[in-house]
Amino acid sequence: MRILAVIVLAALTAGCFYSEEELISRRLAGEPLEAGFYVHAPVDPETGEEWAGATWEGEIRRGRGMRYYSRVDDFPHNNSRFRSMGGNVWLAQVPARDGPEAYSYGLLWVYEGGVIAYHIPDCTTLAEAARDAIGLSPDEEGLCLVDDLGVLEQTMSAYLVQFEGEDMRIDGIYRRVGD
Repeated sequence: MRILAVIVLAALTAGCFYSEEELISRRLAGEPLEAGFYVHAPVDPETGEEWAGATWEGEIRRGRGMRYYSRVDDFPHNNSRFRSMGGNVWLAQVPARDGPEAYSYGLLWVYEGGVIAYHIPDCTTLAEAARDAIGLSPDEEGLCLVDDLGVLEQTMSAYLVQFEGEDMRIDGIYRRVGD
């Protein structure tokens, strides 16, 4: 089941926004999560429901570099940093796990009671007019390279406005279950 979750999650990241350099630096990062024990479950893209059981569980902490990490193997979002977009919405920066250094970006909603939902935005679903206005264009794989934090924030704001009032696909959920 865990292998299937990783394959589907990798498929969902196709079409994402990415950078080759960190755009959310230590100085610009915020603290949306409380340290503690969490369980993670990807969400089925077809049904919108969590898959049976957790695919990862362990303690998540924030390190000195404003990165969130876990000592438990296979933490899906190891060394992530976050930046507030206002309210309970956060911009997430996740370093590539393997291969060349790169960072992908997603959206995170933090709710009371330790529930965190995330969405991996797809560059190709952002309206072409919005991409053109911002100066982004998908490459042959549908990925959009973003090399400036201001442009990234403008892009994610346009993405949120485009899907406002619609049910945005949730790709995964973390639940805090203790310390």
